[in-house]
Amino acid sequence: MKFVSRASPSIPINSSKQDVMFSKNKNSQSQTRSESRSQSMKSPNETFAVLAPNLVVSGNLVSEGNIHVDGTVEGDVQTVHLTIGASGVVKGRVFGREVKISGRVVGSITACEVVLEESAVVEGDIHYQSLSVARGARMNGKCQFSETDLDITALSGKRPVAKADGALAFGDAAMEATSAATTTRAKTAP
Repeated sequence: MKFVSRASPSIPINSSKQDVMFSKNKNSQSQTRSESRSQSMKSPNETFAVLAPNLVVSGNLVSEGNIHVDGTVEGDVQTVHLTIGASGVVKGRVFGREVKISGRVVGSITACEVVLEESAVVEGDIHYQSLSVARGARMNGKCQFSETDLDITALSGKRPVAKADGALAFGDAAMEATSAATTTRAKTAP
């Protein structure tokens, strides 16, 4: 079974919920929320998808935003900012501008900036421009420095795709889900 994640924009961390919560002016409250949402929608990098610890995704994840993995991904992951939490596991290649790992990666990592926290376990090669390794992090593979800017999209060969119904989905899993939905509609049509 394959899953397609649709990340909805989140309210930026720097927005003041307390100011909104205790505001006497209701129009001010809704205006502040609206401004926060529209501000986060302007830049796709502001979107944030979280994979919960009990979630297993089989297939590739491709996003122009941020992904936080606490569950398991069995496939490649390409995103701007990737955080793999202590319980997170990625079994596949990782591509990103900034990759922070506290969990486990079984596969290669290609990123401009790689941060391995003390609980990180990496079984695969790392291609990087900047690498930070905390005491206690474990690596089994080659580390290769790159002086030139890494074009993550070109290296991974994956780009976001638009679904027919107008909602966004990304990568190979989205294409399979779209074709499966089309097949299902064709079978149920009178």
